[in-house]
Amino acid sequence: MNTITDSLKGNFDFVWGLLEKIIDVCPEAVWSKKAGGFVFWQQLYHCFSAANLILPKDSEPASYPWGAEVAQFKAEPTTTPSKEELKVYAAKMKAQIDAWIATLDDASLLQIHEGFSSHWSSPMSNVAAFAVMSGHPFYHIGSCDAILRDNGEKGVL
Repeated sequence: MNTITDSLKGNFDFVWGLLEKIIDVCPEAVWSKKAGGFVFWQQLYHCFSAANLILPKDSEPASYPWGAEVAQFKAEPTTTPSKEELKVYAAKMKAQIDAWIATLDDASLLQIHEGFSSHWSSPMSNVAAFAVMSGHPFYHIGSCDAILRDNGEKGVL
């Protein structure tokens, strides 16, 4: 039984579901709008692309179809994916995260996660990686929700 891992996965799935719901409720007029310093869809791309940090070093190359610099907010987007294209990307990245989660059990949560540790230049455990993957997107969910509300939409929160 992996009570802690299962609980963390449940929280992660809830957060990921909110990210996907934002895609569904966002009107086209807002999709490529810049607000709060970032383009709307770019915030979602940033969250989905974080799955690249989960990948083991010997796995397939990282996936950044609209650019790593765009995903990391170091560059402005020069193209805009459709909502469907971003959904396909999100599904691919979710599958990678789910595969990583499937390798975990409660005992392995305190082991060091190489990808996150390398990215942050500091030792980070698997549970810390879970926390980042579940917690950080809430900032962007809130930002996107505020943008939706500022544009007369209901939002997801």
